[in-house]
Amino acid sequence: MTGKLTIITPPDKLFNAIPGYLFVSPSTNVKLQVQEILAHCGDDLTIFMYEKEETNIDWLLSVAHTTELVVIDVDNCSPLTKSFISFLLVMPHVHYMTSDEITPYHLLSRNRIYDLDWMVYREDEEDEMDD
Repeated sequence: MTGKLTIITPPDKLFNAIPGYLFVSPSTNVKLQVQEILAHCGDDLTIFMYEKEETNIDWLLSVAHTTELVVIDVDNCSPLTKSFISFLLVMPHVHYMTSDEITPYHLLSRNRIYDLDWMVYREDEEDEMDD
């Protein structure tokens, strides 16, 4: 069974009971990983995409508060978006990817990830709990 997928970009918002995931400045590689995960997901989902070129910080911050999960590709963020990274990283549902070993993001969040493989396991666990 395939679920319904809704993709939302700024300035649009969608308020519903369907789980929402926000991806901030995802690289092509991250987008491919998301696509692979979604291909195997049977649940209804709302995907919010905040691309690198985006400048609607108000939208970003409000959507980050309403989604179940946020994934930030720090290395792909614009300078404007990077200005708000620390604000987002302190939220417990925010995960981040970076190759930057100098900036101490780990002091704000222990939710550093290196790829989206863990999301596959998370979806599998949720499916097992539903059965």
